[in-house]
Amino acid sequence: MTRVLRAVAGGALAVLALAGCTTGTPAPGADGAPAAATAPSAQDAVAAAGRALADAGSARVDVELDSVTGPVRASGPVRFAPFAADLTVALGTRGARVRVLEDRAWVRFGGSDRWQPLSTGLLPVGAVGGMLHAAPGLRDVVAAPGTTEVGGIAATTATGSVDLAAARAGAPDPAVAAHLDELAGLVSPAPRVTAWLGAPDAAPADRGRLLRLRLEPQAPPTGTQSAGAAVPGAITVSFADPGLPVEVTAP
Repeated sequence: MTRVLRAVAGGALAVLALAGCTTGTPAPGADGAPAAATAPSAQDAVAAAGRALADAGSARVDVELDSVTGPVRASGPVRFAPFAADLTVALGTRGARVRVLEDRAWVRFGGSDRWQPLSTGLLPVGAVGGMLHAAPGLRDVVAAPGTTEVGGIAATTATGSVDLAAARAGAPDPAVAAHLDELAGLVSPAPRVTAWLGAPDAAPADRGRLLRLRLEPQAPPTGTQSAGAAVPGAITVSFADPGLPVEVTAP
């Protein structure tokens, strides 16, 4: 259960990290006129998609965690900040409901009517602030050729990595540095990042939208893992219905 909650939190934190990966306004030309617009880089496109989702404030998520014992899934509405979620969780053959309100969480197993409190330490909500300062660590974001589909929506793909140590080196104060350390422990000190964005030929509301985000540890040495095999510790989060109302109450 701890890993499930951390996976959901990681997805929300990653959205806020992308929201922080912004670039400045283009410099004006020599005559003082704004510079001509150019196609955004893959990094700028991913940053804009994350910023738009963070600005929406919420989404319906589908989270999959690749653990050593097999995949674990959770789905439901999530508010990014202050964090709140009402999730249906699949733990093998056993289901559960999980509610989260900032630093409080509860779980109800199977068909039981009894909610049990969970440790507030299971959700590192303090790392949210640190994610806003992760942009200096974004590295080597490139767009893949062609398109694919995410939930029936045409999508483009971009990949890169985040060096959280580099982001920490630029932290403006010790509190932010501590939050970045927390984030590194949650996912990886330098996770690989894959983002799926709505393609130019998708419906207008989906164009450029962040559809799915995957964070995973760096690949193991060549020859130690089968091609296409799940990477233990990898988190994949799909996003739908950005901006939907999320009302979560304590049980």
